[in-house]
Amino acid sequence: MNSKPVVALPEVYEDLENAISHYLTWRSDGRDHVLDRYDETIGWIAWNPDLFPQKIGRVQRAIIKQTYFIVYFLQEETRTVVLAVLDGRMKPTTIRRRVTRRRIKR
Repeated sequence: MNSKPVVALPEVYEDLENAISHYLTWRSDGRDHVLDRYDETIGWIAWNPDLFPQKIGRVQRAIIKQTYFIVYFLQEETRTVVLAVLDGRMKPTTIRRRVTRRRIKR
């Protein structure tokens, strides 16, 4: 087990707002739904980030249960950094571009 704290880039909060906006169009509890599932996923990542596959180089991904969204993160020596929360239905090239851009920008 490789437990370590999880931090998120500032852009992730905008990603979460986009996810919430999507769910609010058809669920009255859209905000709670997305945030509860996101928190659960982050808990699993904090507990053991090694459980999740690498998808874009060293960047790993975790699917947020019962949503269309995916958490992309990168492990560092003492922490795990969330790079993005993106709609899994997006084109793979678009996802790769956004995640790579944020990874380089850090």
